[in-house]
Amino acid sequence: MIRKIIYGVYAIMGMMTMTACGSRPDAYEISLEKMQGFPTEDAGFLKGVSALYAGVVDGNLLIAGGCNFPDTPAADGGKKVFYRDVYIAPLSNDTVFEWKKIGQLPQAAAYGVTISTEKGLICVGGTTATHSLSDVFLLSLQKDTLHTDTLPSLPVTIDNMAGALVGHSLYIVGGNVNGVPSPSMYMLDLSDLSGGWKKGTDIPGAPRVQPVCVAQGGKLYVWGGFAPAVGERQASLSVNGYVYVPETEAWSPVAAPCDAEGNEISLGGGVGTAWGEDMILCAGGVDKDIFLKALQGIYAGKEYLLHPVEWYRFNRNLLLYHPQTDKWTTLGEYEQGARAGAVMVSQDGFHYMINGELKPGIRTHEINRIKENRR
Repeated sequence: MIRKIIYGVYAIMGMMTMTACGSRPDAYEISLEKMQGFPTEDAGFLKGVSALYAGVVDGNLLIAGGCNFPDTPAADGGKKVFYRDVYIAPLSNDTVFEWKKIGQLPQAAAYGVTISTEKGLICVGGTTATHSLSDVFLLSLQKDTLHTDTLPSLPVTIDNMAGALVGHSLYIVGGNVNGVPSPSMYMLDLSDLSGGWKKGTDIPGAPRVQPVCVAQGGKLYVWGGFAPAVGERQASLSVNGYVYVPETEAWSPVAAPCDAEGNEISLGGGVGTAWGEDMILCAGGVDKDIFLKALQGIYAGKEYLLHPVEWYRFNRNLLLYHPQTDKWTTLGEYEQGARAGAVMVSQDGFHYMINGELKPGIRTHEINRIKENRR
């Protein structure tokens, strides 16, 4: 793998890294670019947030909500602040964003799911500073003015989940359901909103808070996730994955993500998106060993929060999953991908990785763009 810095842009060209998890002979040219410009109207928001709502509307990148610790760090007992403002920036081949505030969310929130559709962005669930949400609404632009339409509410409150669109069906998986970590799935048929949300087949195994969920080839893929201890159930961290086939309403196991040496990787808190017509790109996520110890209380308190960024070992691998062969390959390791609580938005072969945590409690306002060029 060759890396070269050109005018602040990281250009990566070469064959896909051969891994113990599998390989393909395809060649790729990948660019990883740091975007310039972030909304400056709110000094707190400017510090970067986690778990915002984001997507593409009428050729614009839209971002809204999210949360951070803008005043006092989390390690010193700081209060988490949630945001409400909505911003857009036109998308182009340029690496500079020009942001414009166009309105506000119904309430300050984060940790929901955003789905881009032809009619606008569907925002599902999430949490505020005081409570979890069952709200579902559509954000659209009408003559550069933000318009909000209410959609059928969820039958439960959900936050820290994941979701994707398969055909006309919007699926929501995992997260905290009515405040309890869950492996649940819910589905809304966008062609028949009067039918409301329907309970689907649970993901097998442990609850999955902050999993990665991606639709590809008419199927739904889920990896990662974690859950703190609740009652008699011990804390858990999942690295394995499953694929859901809507026609059979059944889940089947798929290969767990792994690095070039074959070591399994946690995608909990990471991001994923469809790559081309037949693959899935995943990035970020917490370290499976370190974060499980935090969930178990082995690492806790201020001492846990004060380590340098490198100590937390967030996943640096840019990973490709190949559904046809059930194999993973890696595009290499990059610091720009080592985030938890980031959001990924894809449009026309570009994949924007937006904000997220560098370590627990510390956000970044960086937006990095991955460009795919299959040769």
